[in-house]
Amino acid sequence: MEDDPTTEEGFQTHTVSNPTKLERKSLRSLTEPTRLSGERYRIGERIGRGGMGEVIAAHDEQIDRPVAIKRMRDANPSDNQIQRFVREAQIQGQLEHPAIVPVHELGRDLDGLPYFAMKKLAGTTLAEILAAGDTSKYPRQRLLRAFADTCLAIELAHTRGILHRDIKPENLILGDFGETYVLDWGVAKRLGELDESEGRADSVETAIGTAVGTAGYMAPEQVRGERALDARADVYSLGCVLFEILAGKRLHPRGQAGLTSALEGVEARPSVRAPDRTTPPELDALCARATATDRADRIATARELGESVQRFLDGDRDLELRRTLALHHLETATAAFAANDRRVAMREAGLAIALDPTLRAAAELISRLMLEPPHELPAEVTNELEIQSQGILRRRARMASLTNLGYLLFIPLLAASGSDSWYLVAIAALTLVNAGILYYMSRPGVAFVAWPIVVLNSSVIVVIGRLFSPFLLGIPLATAMIVGVVAGANLSRRGAVAVAVTLWLAVVGPWLAERAGLLATTIDVGDGTMRLHSPIFTSEVGSYVILAVCTAVIIVAMTLMTGRMRQTERTARQHLHVQAWQLRQLVADRT
Repeated sequence: MEDDPTTEEGFQTHTVSNPTKLERKSLRSLTEPTRLSGERYRIGERIGRGGMGEVIAAHDEQIDRPVAIKRMRDANPSDNQIQRFVREAQIQGQLEHPAIVPVHELGRDLDGLPYFAMKKLAGTTLAEILAAGDTSKYPRQRLLRAFADTCLAIELAHTRGILHRDIKPENLILGDFGETYVLDWGVAKRLGELDESEGRADSVETAIGTAVGTAGYMAPEQVRGERALDARADVYSLGCVLFEILAGKRLHPRGQAGLTSALEGVEARPSVRAPDRTTPPELDALCARATATDRADRIATARELGESVQRFLDGDRDLELRRTLALHHLETATAAFAANDRRVAMREAGLAIALDPTLRAAAELISRLMLEPPHELPAEVTNELEIQSQGILRRRARMASLTNLGYLLFIPLLAASGSDSWYLVAIAALTLVNAGILYYMSRPGVAFVAWPIVVLNSSVIVVIGRLFSPFLLGIPLATAMIVGVVAGANLSRRGAVAVAVTLWLAVVGPWLAERAGLLATTIDVGDGTMRLHSPIFTSEVGSYVILAVCTAVIIVAMTLMTGRMRQTERTARQHLHVQAWQLRQLVADRT
């Protein structure tokens, strides 16, 4: 077997066949040489070559059109080689079909060697298209239409008693204007005709050595070199091409391994071999039937295969098959959900909905998957949540950097009350540093770190506690801090407890120091009264103004913070419920 000597135009020469009586008569009639230049054809550059022939571009001066001319490369070919060459031209010329390149003329050149002129093609081979993977220019529907056209062209050849025997992506061209062409009829065989390569094999090993075709696309009986090939050999090759269109990979490997693989049989469903691609069940089943190892189980004709693909393109679906597959996917999804494998459960339930949109149980399962939290978050979800949390924290940090400046309102009030200057400096410095850090953390790409903010705010609480007593403003300020940090930052339970303890110490610590005599007393209780000793409560009006302003700052900050948190939470819940509602519409009762 000659291994795939493909030219740029897909022309090949593989084997020797006995010419028919008609071919011998036609060969003898080719006695008058026809000039390839000067009279009818203006020769251009070579555009392809094979083992025995070459294809050159030319211009037909007589009809004024571009053509492609295939001629023999060997200056001294054998009679058998000449017979094969002429036979290829005659077979191709006899098959009149839009997907088969028409032959315009068969003749001899000035050296007495045969040539034939045919239509010059403009397009791309299916092999090149599949290798490039350009789904925008060549979507799957376009390739499937070309495949259906190919099947009908092969069916025409079968009705004329001819097997192609070398169908593969390299031999299929998609034209620039929607055309499809089947190339290379050099190893075509007339049904019932004996090739020299046939009938001599007495074992699989020798049969492989005499097989005619291309490894990876030949039917098992073709690999074995069986004499009685029929249309189902070409159907097998077409099935290999269909598999490659759907799966994006070959059904069988190249070379010797491909021959062995065809004989042993492989899984031929694209949905199994290429699970990352979406394969319609109808086409999945077609691939398996077209490439059955036993030809008795194979699709019988190329027409049946092509029309099945065309019916799919026209929207015809095997509803019973889809319902059966949908129930199978739902069963798998339900079992996966019970096992807490939500990835498999969601994928299988989604496949069930895609196959049968009326399957309400699948939509309900997806709704549960979306609304009921898992026992343990998947790593991908955890990462996405962390990214989302960082975004929320950046927005909150930007807002907090502004509201934090509210502490500066204490400065003029404290100055008017005659407070010590160190209070003014401490509050101003802590406020500006805290606002600066928060603004820095609000920038994209900067991670939010809670502890610097907790420590700075705790320091502010300590200072303000010395001014107003620890329990007057320290408690609401610590509460606001806990809401802002614990509700927003991605803290563990232990981290949240640590933040709460830190803020509690910021409030209670100074009071304990007072009770221990380490600090001057700012609050004492006795005779049913609580007395505050503050350096800023020097006048009745001024004290009330300070307390009113402090209360307003705390209330505004808490309102803005909790309002933003509520809106974020409501938006998330709304998004989930809208998704669940949309899924329910897929299986809504149709009246």
